[in-house]
Amino acid sequence: MTKPRESLSTVETSFSKLPYAPESNGKCPHCGCTVYFAEPTSIELTGYQFVKDSPVFLITESGEDRVSVLSSECPNCKKPIVVAEIKRNGQTNVRLVHPYNVVRLVPPEVPKEIATDFLESASVLSASEKASAALSRRCLQNLLNDRNYKGGDLNTQIDLALKDLPSRIAENLDAIRVIGNFAAHPMKFQSSGIIVDVEPEEASWNLDVLEQLFDHYYVQPKIAEQKRNALNAKLQGLGKQPLKKP
Repeated sequence: MTKPRESLSTVETSFSKLPYAPESNGKCPHCGCTVYFAEPTSIELTGYQFVKDSPVFLITESGEDRVSVLSSECPNCKKPIVVAEIKRNGQTNVRLVHPYNVVRLVPPEVPKEIATDFLESASVLSASEKASAALSRRCLQNLLNDRNYKGGDLNTQIDLALKDLPSRIAENLDAIRVIGNFAAHPMKFQSSGIIVDVEPEEASWNLDVLEQLFDHYYVQPKIAEQKRNALNAKLQGLGKQPLKKP
C-alpha cells in the first residue's frame, strides 16, 4: 500500500527548521556575513518556474524517500543559496547544495598546523561529514595542546579548558561532547583523528566552535596587544610610564 504523501503545509512547516529558511538569521555560506533571510527566492527546475512561497519537494512513488529543496538569496552579497532536506528510511539529512561548501576563513594569527587541519575539515564537509569531524576533532586537540591544556585525551582537555573560558564559549565547547555523543563513541576522544560515525550537525558544529576559539585565543589577544602598544607609544611621547603588563 502506497504511503500517503505529505501535504504542502507540512513540508513548508519543516522548512522553518532548515538553515537559511525564511524569517531566520544565519551566516551566508558565500560571504560569511550574518544576515536575516526574509523570504525564499524562486527556483527554476528544468525550465519550470516555481513561485516564491512554494518550496520544491519530490516524493518517490513508494513514499519512503523525499527530497525538499529550499532556495534563498543573501541580502548582502546577493548570491543564491540552495539547501536540500533528504528523508530516507526514517532519517533526515540536510545538505548545502549551492555553494558546495560554506566559506570558512582562518585568521592569520592562528598557527599554521591548526589552520591547515581546519581548512581541510571545512573543505570536505559536504563530501564526508565523518572525515570532516575527524579532522576538526584533531584540530581542536592540537589547539588545546597549543594552549597548554594537555590531559592525555580530548575529553580531559576539554574539561581543563572549560575552567578558563567565558561561559558563552565554554557552553559551546562542552556541547561538542553532547552533539558528538562521546559517551557512546569513546574513540572520538581517545583517538581524536579517527573516522567514525557522526551525529547530525556534529561536523558543522565542531567548525563553528573552532572559529570561536580562534577568535578568543588568537585574535582578541593580538588586538589587545596592538592597542596596548599604541597607548604605550602615546604615554612614552608624554614622558609617562608605560602600562603594566597584566
